[in-house]
Amino acid sequence: MSKKSKLPLILGGALLVIGLAISAAFMTGQQSPLFASGTVSITPDLEASAKGIRTLYIVALPADGGRMPLGAARFNLNDDAKGKFIDFVLTPETMQLMPGARGAMPQTFTIKARLDTDGAGGMDQSGDLTGVSEAIALGSRDVSITIASAIK
Repeated sequence: MSKKSKLPLILGGALLVIGLAISAAFMTGQQSPLFASGTVSITPDLEASAKGIRTLYIVALPADGGRMPLGAARFNLNDDAKGKFIDFVLTPETMQLMPGARGAMPQTFTIKARLDTDGAGGMDQSGDLTGVSEAIALGSRDVSITIASAIK
């Protein structure tokens, strides 16, 4: 068999190996590390204040009370926040990590949920609605955050 006639067989074999590797990765469930997942709800007395707010930020903060965020995720809401209104999953892909936190999330941290009135992020502003979790362990599931405070 000549070199030219072997080329299609070699290329076909290489494509088969690549396809099997990709398939194996999906079948073994290779995923990004989970920082945390859970739900955000709002107290009934703040539901009227949440009308028309369409931006929710979920921010990971140091458990020691430091104010410099570790990372944040932005969610655009289609409806007004009422009761339990969103499920979240925080991974390296769903969060914008701060430079110092890349690949090095601490073993414990808190999560702050903020309905942001202007949608621009940054510091809390008058009219924003917030709630903060207790300190949680890296990889926690079923974290529940209740928005119960209004920034004045």
